[in-house]
Amino acid sequence: MFELHAIAAAVVGGTSFTGGRGTIYGTLLGAMIIGILDKGLNQAGVHYSLQYIVKGGVILGAVYLDMRRRK
Repeated sequence: MFELHAIAAAVVGGTSFTGGRGTIYGTLLGAMIIGILDKGLNQAGVHYSLQYIVKGGVILGAVYLDMRRRK
């Protein structure tokens, strides 16, 4: 399931799903955010299946903000 982490890091870092370019710094920042979220959920004792739901919500939120920004 490393694909989810990679996609989430890129999208949270500012890379658009609809095409476009992102930056390496944005992707690194996105990876840090996803890593902190992952570590925090693990330490809080959240079940792993709920962690995937939370990460999916973060991806959906990033896509939504990207769509709002483009309009």
